[in-house]
Amino acid sequence: MAQPMSCLVADVDSGYIFTRQNMDTPLPPASLTKVMTLYLTFSALDQGWLKMDSQLPVSEWAASQEPSNLDLKPGDTISVRDAILALIVKSANDVAVVLAEALAPSEKDFSNMMTQAAAQLGMAQTVFKNASGLYHPDQLSSAHDMAILTLATIKNFPHYYPLFSTQSFTYRGREYKTHNYVLTNYQGAEGFKTGYISAVGYNIISTAKQRNRRLLGIVIGDQSVKERDNYVQALLDSGFEKVRRQQQAVAQGRLQPAFDPLQRKVMVNQLNMGVFAPVMKRQTQRALTAGKKMAQRSGQPTYTHTVAVVQNPDYNWSIQIGAFNTQEKAFSMANRALSFLNNPNYSVQTQRKNAQTYRSRLTGFRTKQMAQSACNTLQNKNYACFVVAPQGDK
Repeated sequence: MAQPMSCLVADVDSGYIFTRQNMDTPLPPASLTKVMTLYLTFSALDQGWLKMDSQLPVSEWAASQEPSNLDLKPGDTISVRDAILALIVKSANDVAVVLAEALAPSEKDFSNMMTQAAAQLGMAQTVFKNASGLYHPDQLSSAHDMAILTLATIKNFPHYYPLFSTQSFTYRGREYKTHNYVLTNYQGAEGFKTGYISAVGYNIISTAKQRNRRLLGIVIGDQSVKERDNYVQALLDSGFEKVRRQQQAVAQGRLQPAFDPLQRKVMVNQLNMGVFAPVMKRQTQRALTAGKKMAQRSGQPTYTHTVAVVQNPDYNWSIQIGAFNTQEKAFSMANRALSFLNNPNYSVQTQRKNAQTYRSRLTGFRTKQMAQSACNTLQNKNYACFVVAPQGDK
């Protein structure tokens, strides 16, 4: 198996790096760039400047982006939730610019903001020049920096982390499936992001959990999708084996259960939102106003059928709200129910039962208890809901 340009495998809980190769070498990050675009989007959501169902406007510049994209048109709108899923599943470049322009006056301003955020997080080798990862000679990062960003995302936004396990989603009647085949093929895989650019080759960030330990593998600059995926899976295999030996040594008293405190430190880095607040707050207000006007002018309802398929069954618990004769009614009822739960981690799911019936569900609950608690809340609001088990109907 040929070696990629750069790689590492690390423990997510501690940040300890088990294996590394050229991890500080600056290389084009390709669509791994979108993790920072999502990080800043999550920050805006948690600040309350955006909401998951907020409609964002599509500009001519956003619509002009090269594939991969959703083929958005100037004057379209897209919800924040769909935009996030489009970046995770489809790696849509047009949607990356939509988010950039919702958070900053221009994509250039947003890329400067991304670079500032990277510096705050300790990403010493990283400079961003766009929101998507399309080639720019000065846009560079490293496996180490991408590990820092991924760890910070998981640590600071655990409520959004399950979204990275989404394997498919449907936007305006068209289904999009993930490019992340490690997610579908590797035991315990949970996410995270893939990328490709001709200047470096194939990149991937993967997270996986086995025996209550979560690892992070990164490969930058491999020769094909297959070689990249095989290499990151081999990295994860070796990491889990090292975890097993380490745990055994600790149990036998031959090793202290301690990790490098420097690596641990990157886990708790957070942005100083005061640096970004004036621009982001003002721009999101403008974007939401423009998006609302565009949506009203078009008069076209947007129905989104999202499906979060996760290897770990803990994330597959759902609540069924009801069954309806149109997808519009199913989608509307689920969205209304979602507003009472006030948790952006949960997703709307409309599922076709037969030719006349659409199920209306909320999904993304880690445990049966969480789903039941949410159902109890909805029952107090006069929803006749029930809990749906993973791979089951009730």
